[in-house]
Formats: sequence, C-alpha cells, structure tokens
Amino acid sequence: MTDDSRFSFISIDQVQSRFSELHEGVCREKGRVEIHDGKGVCVLISKAELDSLEQALEILSNTSDVQKMARTIAALTHAVAQGPLMAPAETGN
Repeated sequence: MTDDSRFSFISIDQVQSRFSELHEGVCREKGRVEIHDGKGVCVLISKAELDSLEQALEILSNTSDVQKMARTIAALTHAVAQGPLMAPAETGN
C-alpha cells in the first residue's frame, strides 16, 4: 500500500508476495486495495470499513427517498413481468 494514498491498485502477482504488508496497511489505515488478475477485480478492505459501509447503507435505506425509489423499481419490475413490452406498430403511410 502506498503511503500517500488510502487506495491502491495492484496485480494478483504483487498481492501474493506482499499480502502481510497489504493486510497490515489496510487494517491500520482503513484503506482499500483493488486486486486485478486480468479477468476480474476484487477489493481488500478492513472489517471496520465494511462495517461502516453497511451501517451507512442501512441508514440510507430507511430514508423516504430510497423507499420511494424501491417502490418505483418494484412497480416497474411488476409491469415488465406482466407481459412482453411492445413498441407501437409502425404505420405504412
């Protein structure tokens, strides 16, 4: 993990040789490390940061705006599930 940033990007090969150092840095600084292997990406974060993110999501999910969005998404999902969506027929003028 770099000293000047809480967020690092690293290859899977680098992780294998530096895991203890990365683990220590993430736990100490509550930073994040994106790990790339050419096929996908995962993120190493501290348990404290994960807990904070989950708490924030729980708080936000209880707001009226988010509840309104959830109802809108549910209504759209229900409408789509009712049958095929069809484009208006073209008229041959």
